[in-house]
Amino acid sequence: MTSDQDNEKVVQQVFGDLPFPAHRWQLIAQAAVYGADSVTMAKLHRLPPRRYADPEEVTAAINASQHVRPRPRRYRPVVIPMGVKLRPLVVAVAAPD
Repeated sequence: MTSDQDNEKVVQQVFGDLPFPAHRWQLIAQAAVYGADSVTMAKLHRLPPRRYADPEEVTAAINASQHVRPRPRRYRPVVIPMGVKLRPLVVAVAAPD
């Protein structure tokens, strides 16, 4: 069974009773209530935020998004505002009796 067929099977199981058209957030909420695994949830979070007409459109969007390379995250350096003094972390340790 190919990955595309697996996606179609999962979509039919999870969204069988969801009324369509449905927004992406509704798909994610339904999958969370259903108890979908983390792989399925990650696939749903990668979908574009829009309204989906039917389960076949959801399957097509999942299959299309699987082959897209994710964008790298951009991290910003931590900036300490001027005038804020850095204080060392002090941890109180009780001395043994």
